[in-house]
Amino acid sequence: MHDSKTVETILSRLMPPALSEDGQRGIESMLDELAGVPAVDKRPTSHRHFPFIVGGMAAALAAAVLIFQMTTPPPQVIATVDNFPGFLLVGESDRVESMTDEGWHEEMDGTTMRAMRLSVVEENSLFDEETGIVMQVTEPREELLLMPTSAF
Repeated sequence: MHDSKTVETILSRLMPPALSEDGQRGIESMLDELAGVPAVDKRPTSHRHFPFIVGGMAAALAAAVLIFQMTTPPPQVIATVDNFPGFLLVGESDRVESMTDEGWHEEMDGTTMRAMRLSVVEENSLFDEETGIVMQVTEPREELLLMPTSAF
């Protein structure tokens, strides 16, 4: 084991020498030159145009809302929902999330079938006539699909 003085001398040889004050100032001035001097806006500010700017922005916003409401087509109705009055069915889809093989399944009459378990998600889009909102209703379900086999 080394004594503490030899460890300090070994570490002092490994440490880089400190920068001189002139070198430190040179690096800082070079960084300032590379960063650039921030531009100062010397124009006088005027608050006379503030009401016109705010009025113009409000008029543009009102025009955008009016155009959006005029161009939004009403959703095409597929069917009415009997259980929920005031809601219209505007879209529906089924998608298979996963499929796993359950193996062979034998019926009572001796026929064999291949069993596949499906994880299905049904999505319905409903339009609320009162608020005009279209909402997604998802319903996950599992199905067991039996496929008859004719040859082994």
